[in-house]
Amino acid sequence: MKDGTGRKPLLHVEHLEICRIGTGTAVRTETGAKAGAGTRIGAATGEGAGRKPGANGKIMRISGNQPLLRDVSFTVYPGEIVALTGPSGCGKSLTAHAIVGMLEPGIGITRGHIHYNGEDIVPFDERRWQRLRREDIALLIQQSLSGLNPIRTVRTQLTDTLRLHGRRWMPPDQKGRADAAPSLAVLQQAAPQGVLPQVRQVLSWIARMAGGRVTQAQEAYLCSLLRKVGFADPEHVLSSYPFELSGGMCQRVLLAVMLGSGPRLFIADEPTTALDVINRDKVLALFQQLREDLDLTILLISHDRQGVSRVADRVLEMSPEGRMRE
Repeated sequence: MKDGTGRKPLLHVEHLEICRIGTGTAVRTETGAKAGAGTRIGAATGEGAGRKPGANGKIMRISGNQPLLRDVSFTVYPGEIVALTGPSGCGKSLTAHAIVGMLEPGIGITRGHIHYNGEDIVPFDERRWQRLRREDIALLIQQSLSGLNPIRTVRTQLTDTLRLHGRRWMPPDQKGRADAAPSLAVLQQAAPQGVLPQVRQVLSWIARMAGGRVTQAQEAYLCSLLRKVGFADPEHVLSSYPFELSGGMCQRVLLAVMLGSGPRLFIADEPTTALDVINRDKVLALFQQLREDLDLTILLISHDRQGVSRVADRVLEMSPEGRMRE
């Protein structure tokens, strides 16, 4: 599928349906008519009715409930910022979680396709989903401010992400020095009096006991990540704990955590919900800048249609029935 200019989509969701499911016993399956369609269930009224093969090879029996999401279709092209809007409960977040293979247990895709970079990713097993999330697609979940560990510094949490994702955006000359001696360029602060400094001292001691040290190469890369998300003093932020930062600052730290994996597609689910108006506008403007700086494709999910329309190339509106309107 291509648009009028010949561009191929990075993400194409086609007739997506999501239902509550359970595990049953298959009676009959048949191969889909289309090449690459995978295993399909027999006639809707036949002995195999109501069952669907799951990603792990088991057969999923669809419950009698109505679909949670029905017939959702849309396309996102490389380099776009596309906003997905609609009333609360229409399935925006459910769609985002389906794209990254993170639907809750008991909920599954029962119809349709999700094509990423030309490949249908719905049949992926968990190992392939994990690789996709690690290398290509990042999801900033709703109410993500609780995702930061309050008793670990920003430096430690960002470093964990670098180690998990292999520091894909670290310059080659820095990758080779990953095992260098610990950095001595950490911001030194005078120890003021009071309860908070004592808390910091205890937490720092715990971090040292856990071996949470950072190399010079990692320190430089962490600072570059934080500068990309708008921090003028990244060294101070790296040394801070989440409870010492404002909501807007924590949101930008989370953006840095997500960007540390070097994704091609970035999905932000209600990224401004917990922010005041000033920080909301800053975060939305930041998405535009990150799109340019990192060649990102962004799917921005929000109920604030007016706000996201200022930064999005296209705005898609989802109805409670799952219908899409651009």
